Amino acid sequence: MVLKNVLNVNGPGELKDYTADILDSLVNVNLYQSVKDDEKKLAKVLSIENQTFYDFISTSNKTVIDQEAYDRCVVRVQLIKDNEDVIALFNDAVSTDFELDQVEIYNEQFLSCETKDYKFGLKGYVDRYTVDHDKEEINIIDLKTTGKSISDFEDSIAFYNYWMQAAIYKKLVLNKVSQTAKNYKLTYRFVVIDKYNQVYVFAVSDSTMETWENELKVTLDTAEYHCINNRYDLPYKFLTQTVTL
Repeated sequence: MVLKNVLNVNGPGELKDYTADILDSLVNVNLYQSVKDDEKKLAKVLSIENQTFYDFISTSNKTVIDQEAYDRCVVRVQLIKDNEDVIALFNDAVSTDFELDQVEIYNEQFLSCETKDYKFGLKGYVDRYTVDHDKEEINIIDLKTTGKSISDFEDSIAFYNYWMQAAIYKKLVLNKVSQTAKNYKLTYRFVVIDKYNQVYVFAVSDSTMETWENELKVTLDTAEYHCINNRYDLPYKFLTQTVTL
């Protein structure tokens, strides 16, 4: 964290030239604060290993993770591959190299769109979506990991605003597909793996998605009010009405 903070401020270079920023960052992350001598604090950071790591993160767009995190990811990837429901979902749309292939598959796509009713646009990374022109279907797959149990995922949808993300992703995908595909049946599914490594596919019903889209409109209307009026000192309801206890 310290080295990333220094990089954000200074960019590539020699750590020894950024001692003031290193000390400030150590204070911010509350690291080595029991050491009173600044030189001793810096000695813990100005190592060959840290310089090598700093050079790497300065020139690479890859994210560095520890071995434990990597091993956990490998296990979860295999669990997902071994899940029949997930594999069936992913194999439901298989593209080929045939020039007239009627299935479009997109993975980890960054999408953005303007909004006709607001002064701001929308954007996001969609894990996977497919457009099947033969079946006239659009399928969106959203992969989630959770530190809770599968049985608590509905609570996570509300707590982490996954419902808002889903409604936004639907808008982004529909904005991206061809005009002929905009009236296709659209399905949205969460593929979830929980803290016990249980894997489950949650389908989102049309009525639930409609509710989320209506709630998204309320949220966007609220954001628009703040943008137009440049008021961020209080929540929307306190700015637009008298709240009585």
